[in-house]
Amino acid sequence: MFTKIHNLYVPISIIYNMKTIKMTLLTLILTLLIPETSDLKAQTNTSMSKMLENYSWRAIGPANMGGRVTDIDGVPGDPSTFYVSGADGGIFKTTNGGVSFNPIFENQRAYSIGSLTIAPSDNNILWVGTGEGDPRNSVGYGWGVYKSIDGGMSWKHLGLKNTERIKRIVVDPKNPNIACVCALGKEWGPNKERGVFKTIDGGKTWKKILYIDENTGCADIAMEDNNSRIMYAGMWTFRRKPWRFDDGGKNTALYRTMDGGETWKKIMNGLPDKDMARPGVHIAQSEPNIIYLMTEFEGGGTAFKSEDRGESWEMVNDDPNINFRPFYYSDVRVDPNQPNVLFSISGRLSRSKDSGNTWEQIAKTVHGDHQALWIDPTNSKYILNGSDGGFQRSFDGGDSWEIINNIELSQFYQMEIDNKKPYNIYGGLQDNGTWVGPSNSLYGAGILKRHWKGLAYGDGYFAVPIPGEEHFVYTNLQGGVPFLVDSRYGNVQTIHPYPKIVGSAGDAIEKHKYRFNWDSPIMISPHDPETVYVGGNVVFKSNNRGKSWEVISPDLTTNDKSKQRSSGGTIYQDNTAAEFHCTILYLAESPIQKGVIWAGTDDGNIQVTLDGGKNWSNLKNRIKGLPEYSWISKIHASEHNAGTAIIVIDQHRMNDFRPYIFMTEDFGKSWRKITSNLPSDDYVKVVRQDPHNPNLLFAGMEHGIFASWNMGKSWEKINNNLPNVSVRDLRIQARDRDLVVATHGRGVFILDDIHPIEDLKSSIGKSIHLFPIREATLWNMYWRIENLGDRTYAAKNPEYGTYINFSLEKDAKSPIKIDIIDNNGSLVTSLQMKNAKRGINRLVWDLGYDAAVTLENKIKEGFSSDEIRPKVVPGEYTARINYEGLKLEEKISVVGDNRIKMPTDDYKKKLKALLTLRDLLSKTHKLIDKVSFSADQLEDLIKKLNDDSSEDTKDAMVIHKKIVDHKFEFLMRPPPSMTYRQRPRLREEIRSLMSAIDNTTNPPTAPQIDRIASLIKEVDEQEEMILSNESELLNLNRKLSSLPQILY
Repeated sequence: MFTKIHNLYVPISIIYNMKTIKMTLLTLILTLLIPETSDLKAQTNTSMSKMLENYSWRAIGPANMGGRVTDIDGVPGDPSTFYVSGADGGIFKTTNGGVSFNPIFENQRAYSIGSLTIAPSDNNILWVGTGEGDPRNSVGYGWGVYKSIDGGMSWKHLGLKNTERIKRIVVDPKNPNIACVCALGKEWGPNKERGVFKTIDGGKTWKKILYIDENTGCADIAMEDNNSRIMYAGMWTFRRKPWRFDDGGKNTALYRTMDGGETWKKIMNGLPDKDMARPGVHIAQSEPNIIYLMTEFEGGGTAFKSEDRGESWEMVNDDPNINFRPFYYSDVRVDPNQPNVLFSISGRLSRSKDSGNTWEQIAKTVHGDHQALWIDPTNSKYILNGSDGGFQRSFDGGDSWEIINNIELSQFYQMEIDNKKPYNIYGGLQDNGTWVGPSNSLYGAGILKRHWKGLAYGDGYFAVPIPGEEHFVYTNLQGGVPFLVDSRYGNVQTIHPYPKIVGSAGDAIEKHKYRFNWDSPIMISPHDPETVYVGGNVVFKSNNRGKSWEVISPDLTTNDKSKQRSSGGTIYQDNTAAEFHCTILYLAESPIQKGVIWAGTDDGNIQVTLDGGKNWSNLKNRIKGLPEYSWISKIHASEHNAGTAIIVIDQHRMNDFRPYIFMTEDFGKSWRKITSNLPSDDYVKVVRQDPHNPNLLFAGMEHGIFASWNMGKSWEKINNNLPNVSVRDLRIQARDRDLVVATHGRGVFILDDIHPIEDLKSSIGKSIHLFPIREATLWNMYWRIENLGDRTYAAKNPEYGTYINFSLEKDAKSPIKIDIIDNNGSLVTSLQMKNAKRGINRLVWDLGYDAAVTLENKIKEGFSSDEIRPKVVPGEYTARINYEGLKLEEKISVVGDNRIKMPTDDYKKKLKALLTLRDLLSKTHKLIDKVSFSADQLEDLIKKLNDDSSEDTKDAMVIHKKIVDHKFEFLMRPPPSMTYRQRPRLREEIRSLMSAIDNTTNPPTAPQIDRIASLIKEVDEQEEMILSNESELLNLNRKLSSLPQILY
């Protein structure tokens, strides 16, 4: 006999005697089984992923501060349509002048945008170069060139993926199939796929038409509108390392072609014969012999002008402030209609009206660090601008600006959450300080921009609230400058442990006593909210909220002085702290065992102390496969085991884009790599262990989020509707079981109630499984807010009530019904899902009883309101499913609003009043339906009699009028049911009182209770009147016994 194992038939005798089989035979069998085991793993992963397809992420912003916009492009002559490209947020399009936007670059491999160009001859053709073209220390990377021929509705990838970052694309003004790509190339290492590439067939094929060497890429390109064969290209030698960058020099130069790229000429005549920084070039299209160059030379020179197409140059301005940081900016724009008007796009936005000789700063009321600018060639007064603070527009040539921040482009570095109800999200954003915002605003309008509050300034990184006093938040800015913020009053106190030459001070750090990273860590002890740690090259500890500090470690880094020198290159120095090295990047203390603290550095050390800092051990030599110069970006200390920690290595700064995750379960004595089947060409930013399921891990990568249900043995992508952006940090809110992720380009997203993900394996193999249900709160929602209009930002709150999650092994053939039962066994309400699918399904119980019976014929009303479902009282309830003979139950705990603390007896009084009114409304609706039914039959009878003069017809008409008059006089408003023009009848009175009691977390007042009593009497009176009318119908039926009888 044979038995089947993984699709292989193996003799049963072998199975029964497995222990005695010779090693050779065992090895053979295992060898045969290995491919099947891999297939089984893949099948299991696939089934797990399919079970999550109905899950949906919820974006919550913020949109207040915008985020870095790398390109912005309008349609000439059409101010209603323009495109906004995010540094790592994809592309958004508006067709109504910025009132609303749609993301149009979703589900692509890369969300980092370097350039978007609209074909001048066809506004529906868009060329996109991915990979941000300004190589700062924290940028994402691209995946080549994309094109759309339908205004962004669909996209086609056209190759050049190894260019990594593309600064500019120029398109032939007459032929949209001819385009040139200015490819900067790799930021962190050499490569040959850089320079200028050209296509003449719409991107089907590419030809490299300008290439210098594997370290020199294209920084800018410009094409003449009237003669597309004339182009200018700024070629730039640039290299970045984790500890420095070098701008320009070497083979940096400006080139020109007069024959469409067949040949190029270096055009440097009149420019200083010294090292040149990044070049930016632009043509005065109204007088194309005039060219402007923005750069910097060793010893001086910033803005240059040529009046002979680059044959010779003259310096027109040497103020470096107009090109604040050449490697990051060096970008100039010329008014397409006025050759003497130009703009320098830099830390500040500057404008010249005299060909660059003098400059004025403009746009002072908007965020600095400008990255993009577009001038409408049909109207030079209309300008679009993109900066680190989103995007703006001007209708007067740059004199005044309008900010339009109604889309998510925010770029998080770090994130924290608290345990308040509802909980809040804290974090630091690229060049936009630190912020806090709610997971639930408790406003019906949703989470608005105003619900996010700024904490402190600078490039924001850590924002860590003090548990129990969450209005106090530790934050910091670049270079490790920590603050203690009292968010109630905006009171920001600097608490630096060594306040000498701090932050972006402008000098190298090799002689500094302490060194702090651009993104220095802050950690509050999970064992004592009054103990806070910050990391420099040593660990600092304070027990008095930063008033004083003690050093509790030696230098935990390699202290390599060669990596602490001035950065920038031969032309200028640039020391913003972005390249500060030999520093601590992350700190984590075990929540299980006090004093177990992990520290990871930017130069490859992973250190641990088991005694609160008295003794430290460097563990890097124990980690097999740990890369040299490892950038240890995150450490997660397990909530389940004191000896367990997970470290993340982000090695892309060494031009290594592979994922690295290592895990220890014995305080660092041994480690294992747990990247398994993660994408091999993308790097990990963060890993967290689920606080309830120790086998469940979540990994945020540069492109998306993954989950592992087996502690890293295999991984599965769980993006669903989450954009494929960089996930820089993530947290699990333990009480609410929400998965919260912070992205570097699209803000914060929440996956509400991940209990099914935590408990997913328990559902496998079951035809149906009902997951545990989280606690529900009877929130009192704010209702009043000003009219917002359509140009606003409003993110979704979680659904009111609680989620009921169940899984199915197969698609349901009939609706799934869930009954909600109270503690007495009585039915509260029933929920139903039609077309439930295989995998996890979700219903929302709004904590309500059934609403009143509705009218059979729904009517339009002046101020129509939704049906009122009386809310339950705090207590325990049960969700029950009966499905194919299986009975499943889960408890639901409902609590009151913790802000109001209304006694349970008052909740009961409120519910009693509402249920009474609901039943009165149901009774009234039934009376109305009954009267309407009779009136409709009488109308039909009158038509059949067809004789207005007969006594029978007259009797019928009298009764019909009496019934209809009674209906609209006493029971409900007559059409058109206009609130202010018609007094309320019985139905409206009941609804009004019901709404008044339902809309507040308070018991009914004495007058309201009295009114309920009077309404009961009024309903009874109306029922009696209707019964009296029925006697007249009975008499009419007797008279007209030969005709169809009136039913009542």
